[in-house]
Amino acid sequence: MVAGTLYTYPESARAVKVRVAAAYSGAQLKVVEVQAADKQHPHVPYFESDDKKVHLMEANAIAYFLANEQLRGATAEQTSQILQWVNYGSQDVYSAVASWVFPALSLVESTPQNINRAKDDLRRIFACLNEHLKTRTFLVGERLSLADVALAADLLLAFRHVADEQFRKPFANVNRWFQTVVNQTQFKSAAGEVQLAVRAPEFNAEAYAQLKKETAAKPAKQEKPKAEPKPKAEAKKPEPKEEEEEDAAAAEEPKTDPFAIMPKGTFNMDEFKREYSNKDTLTVAIPYFWSHFDKENYSIWYCEYKYPQELTQVFMTSNLIAGMYQRIERLRKNAFGSMCVFGENNNNIIAGVWVWRGHELVFPMCTDWTTDYESYTWKKLNPEDEAEKTLVNNFMLWEGEVGGKKIQLRQNLQIKPLN
Repeated sequence: MVAGTLYTYPESARAVKVRVAAAYSGAQLKVVEVQAADKQHPHVPYFESDDKKVHLMEANAIAYFLANEQLRGATAEQTSQILQWVNYGSQDVYSAVASWVFPALSLVESTPQNINRAKDDLRRIFACLNEHLKTRTFLVGERLSLADVALAADLLLAFRHVADEQFRKPFANVNRWFQTVVNQTQFKSAAGEVQLAVRAPEFNAEAYAQLKKETAAKPAKQEKPKAEPKPKAEAKKPEPKEEEEEDAAAAEEPKTDPFAIMPKGTFNMDEFKREYSNKDTLTVAIPYFWSHFDKENYSIWYCEYKYPQELTQVFMTSNLIAGMYQRIERLRKNAFGSMCVFGENNNNIIAGVWVWRGHELVFPMCTDWTTDYESYTWKKLNPEDEAEKTLVNNFMLWEGEVGGKKIQLRQNLQIKPLN
């Protein structure tokens, strides 16, 4: 019997699928709740077996490891179908849920346009599930599987906070399936009684401002003791002001930086960016990237803008990318992105390749990074797949086509200074 410890944030919806899988298999799972500022634990959720032989991060992988045969599927076909729904939940469903729930709870700032898009995305997801469940009790086969557990967990925040009576009304099959799953004894043991939303809240600017003020005040209190011995720092006045601002940002960053609790791995992001910026991309930077890339602790993602019909002039499309980069400045030190505009005026799209630490979509992990990511579809790439490696190379080289459209403009998320 498997025995181990799950490290997770308090009330984490992602950890629910892990705990439910363990409940079904009878695994002896100890749950330890950690805070975002806790640097002693790697990427959360994180699992470590009691014998120290198994170390896993990423909720889906942990849930699959702890699940029994019923949850994993009895045949290769069933397992593939289950994994299909599990991945769909993490990549499409949770993104739409977070893009609506977090602004609705005034945890992050968004725009009415982006919130409406999130609602539309979630409505399409519900419609897809509703059609699939028209003649089915569960997503795969005749018995509950990890597909049901994982997808219900990914939808948990939506049903609790924003998928209110009016929103749920057209989707009777989804409602019946969700209630069936969350009322299983094993699910209730992890998530408790699930109270469905009666009316979706709306973004409250005052509540968000207060939350932001409280969050900003915490580092300020801790910086005061270090402010006294500052005469030495003032002697370095020739240094540019920009550097002082970056130092101040770096001092705050560990308090809210999700990367602070992840394993560092062996891939040196700064060194790669220097190679990429200062040396030949084809003969030096790309070989450096693939020879040093740490697939255990880093991931590569491909994105495309969801609403190309709204894009007009190429330069205006490029401004969207620049604006996104400005709003995720704190992500700069831990990620690399190559975003390109393909096509021509009134017929163009945005696509890009990103690299960051960890194996989950990074943007929902920090409230400062959520403004634009929901406008894109995101797909995790396989660094072992030759076709996907070629795709990554093309974006680094600023070559190739997407959707039959040729590249027009490109912008990279880089580091400062590049030397």
